[in-house]
Amino acid sequence: MFTSSALKDAKLICDVSLGGTNPKALVDLGAPNRKTLRHVEGLHAKVYLSDRGMVIGSANASGGGIGFERTAGLIEAGTRHAPPSVAYADASDWFNKLWRTAKMVDEDVLSLARRRFRPPSANLRPHRDPKANSVLDAFVNDVERFRGVGFVLTAGSTTTSQRDAAANATIAAAQQGATPTLSRSEEGEILAWNPGNVFSEWSPAEVDAWPRRFICAHRSTNGDIRYFFYERAHTTIVDEDRGMILATRPGTMRRELGFDHGAEALAAVDAPRLRKLYKRGAADSHCLYETPEKLVAALDALGL
Repeated sequence: MFTSSALKDAKLICDVSLGGTNPKALVDLGAPNRKTLRHVEGLHAKVYLSDRGMVIGSANASGGGIGFERTAGLIEAGTRHAPPSVAYADASDWFNKLWRTAKMVDEDVLSLARRRFRPPSANLRPHRDPKANSVLDAFVNDVERFRGVGFVLTAGSTTTSQRDAAANATIAAAQQGATPTLSRSEEGEILAWNPGNVFSEWSPAEVDAWPRRFICAHRSTNGDIRYFFYERAHTTIVDEDRGMILATRPGTMRRELGFDHGAEALAAVDAPRLRKLYKRGAADSHCLYETPEKLVAALDALGL
């Protein structure tokens, strides 16, 4: 179905930076000479548009997502919208705007796709590796293992006044509806939240993208780097350009992700590369990589 001849009149946009696009498929579709095959860094949308309608959903154009020679191995969901619908018209406008910013998949981009591509593991369930003593290597070697897990660089500390601002904004947002979503005891817990588990002064866009589970590399004032394993509990927008996250530290998360070494030992191994990552990525003393692919792409860009 997805061949160069079958799609000779189609405009195709992909991403090569996240490591999920097969370079062989790009060649089969006409790269590096096809002008209607383009890429946009960080594109993760799955939108299929034609004059018969639009399908938008979770499925990649892949064997696992759609199923070609055998039944698809993943559970997907999507919706179909007819050409006269508002959703179809909005999506068409969105695609055309994206198309104008997209770049052709030329030889350089094809070379990048070959370097970044990491075939999915045959076993999509996370596995434990008792020898893993580097968080960064674990992300690079097995992206699927960290599906849904982000990576955060932080420095400095959150003050009690910042914690109070986050707590009050969280409680105020929960009280806006007809029925409050927080109990009195939950409000009390939020007001007493440990400032060390509050991620302050992030942009609203970063807060919106914040993953449920994440690993934090924190650099102290003396330059030491430590790892912490977190789950997001509450997100809040304090004002138009300031958001904060209240998080918890599950005691089992490190081992659930397959790390038998302690957080201190893991950080000691990764510290030299983390310092380089801080230097390039954390201009404001913090940086969010909301997906494992984005962390791997940043490491690859720095040769780490």
